[in-house]
Amino acid sequence: MTGPTSGPESGPEPGQEPGAASSPQAPAPEESLIPGMSTAPGAEVTEQTEPAVSVEAPRKPAADRAARRAFRPRRVIPATITAALMVVIGALIAVEVISALLGKPVRWVPYDRLLSWASSTTWNDPVVMAIAGLITALGLLLVLLALVPGRPRLIPIRTGDPDLIVGMQPRGFTRALAHTARQVPGVDRATVKLRGRTAQVTAHSPLRDTTGLAQAVQRAVTERIAALGPSGDYPVRVNLRGK
Repeated sequence: MTGPTSGPESGPEPGQEPGAASSPQAPAPEESLIPGMSTAPGAEVTEQTEPAVSVEAPRKPAADRAARRAFRPRRVIPATITAALMVVIGALIAVEVISALLGKPVRWVPYDRLLSWASSTTWNDPVVMAIAGLITALGLLLVLLALVPGRPRLIPIRTGDPDLIVGMQPRGFTRALAHTARQVPGVDRATVKLRGRTAQVTAHSPLRDTTGLAQAVQRAVTERIAALGPSGDYPVRVNLRGK
């Protein structure tokens, strides 16, 4: 008499040696190298030792020029003063011309005395040279104010798109750089000021030996500037004050 069997016996699979035990269960998946992440069998896992770095926006000259033009200072005060002077001079000339055409000149400007002085004075006269020099200086000043850009209220940030313009306040920009400088080991206080297009970092350290600390601060701040992505270059200068 034979006892009950649980099921038909399965023979050895092709290519399997007789007597070898076969397991119906699938092999256990490999342990993930990244905590908290499971992987499927056969999936390739790459260990990540550093956090992902944000991708810097591509440099496009057209987008950078559009951002600089958008945030360029308007020179409101010099333009207002110049416009006001031109309006006053134009109104004075208009009144003099219209009143003379009507036969009742107001003569706010003493033309007779000016004409007499101009006809009796040579070009080499010191007064004439002084007036000509003053007018030339004022003209050059206006040209410089129009051509040389002033201090922008916002720092243009690179986006790579001429239609997308983003600006950052200089105070927020320097605060971000100062925070990065304070994160460097060995630095307890740091301030950042913009000297034109240069980021001037003043760092304080309680250490007596500060060898290589200034270079570490400069490298960290430079990397932070690259991550923020301003449209222009901002070289970093570090003034390290030790104990």
